[in-house]
Amino acid sequence: MGAPARRGDPQRRMRPGGRSARVNEAVLAAVLDEIVESGYSKLSFERVAGRAGVHKATLYRRWANKEELVAEALLARSASAVPVPDTGSLREDLRRLAHAIVAHISSPSGQALLRTLVSDAGRDPEIAMAGRTFWSERFARAGAIVERGVARGELPPDTDAAFFIERLISPLFLRLLVTAEPIDTAYADRIVDALCPGSGAGPD
Repeated sequence: MGAPARRGDPQRRMRPGGRSARVNEAVLAAVLDEIVESGYSKLSFERVAGRAGVHKATLYRRWANKEELVAEALLARSASAVPVPDTGSLREDLRRLAHAIVAHISSPSGQALLRTLVSDAGRDPEIAMAGRTFWSERFARAGAIVERGVARGELPPDTDAAFFIERLISPLFLRLLVTAEPIDTAYADRIVDALCPGSGAGPD
C-alpha cells in the first residue's frame, strides 16, 4: 500500500474526470492568465481563486505555496502545448518537439507568458525557483528522446541528454528574447539538421 497523498502532491490533484479535475484545470489556467496580465509579484491565491471561480481554501488545501502552484501550471500548459513525441526516430522526435515549441512560443499567450516569466525571474527569487522546477522537469521529459536515440544507436552512449536538448531549444529562445529574428519551422529544421548531420531531410 502506497503512502497517503500529501498536500502539494500532483497525483492527488490530477485524477482524470470529475469536479476535482475541472477545478484543477480552471485554477492552473487562472494562474497563467494572472501572470501574463499582472506579473508574478501580484499573483496571490485570492486573485487566482477569484478568476477560477473557486474558494481560496481550495487552493490552500492543494498547493503549499505560490512557487509550487506556478510550477504545476507551467508544466500543465507545456505538457498540452509541447508534448514529447515518440516516433521511433531521433530526428523526427526532435523535429516534432521543435515545431511544437515554435508554435507555442510564437502564439500570443505563449510569448507573453515567457517574456513575463523571464522578466520577473530577474527580480523575484520565488518565480526563479518555480522556473527552475519547471525547466528541470521539462528537460527530464524531453531527455527521454535523447535516451531512446542512444538506445537505438543514433547517438553515442555518452551523450548528455540535458545538454543535447539545450542545444535544440536555445537558438529558438535566443531569437525570441534577444535578437528578434524570425522563428519558424524551417529554422527549427535547420537546428535539427545541425544536431543530426547526415540523417537526411525529414518529411514536409
